[in-house]
Amino acid sequence: MEQPKDKEEALAGLLNGTVITLLGGAMPALFILVVTQNWRDLLGGDFLALSSDTMLAVGVLMFSPRTIRFGLRMLHLNWTSLRKL
Repeated sequence: MEQPKDKEEALAGLLNGTVITLLGGAMPALFILVVTQNWRDLLGGDFLALSSDTMLAVGVLMFSPRTIRFGLRMLHLNWTSLRKL
């Protein structure tokens, strides 16, 4: 990430950082929604659904914290740049 050159770029970066952080926080909620919708299949022994949900959970648990961290770094960079401008 590079420093924004003017206030417009800094404000756009703040908006982008906010959206990225919120999307990273919504990913675990999406996983919980999928598990609750397929709860009867999981209890019934549908192992194909169980494996796909497990793969989704592993992906979410690896990708979500990185997305949140990137969004927070973007917010911090643009906020400090906006204060300097």
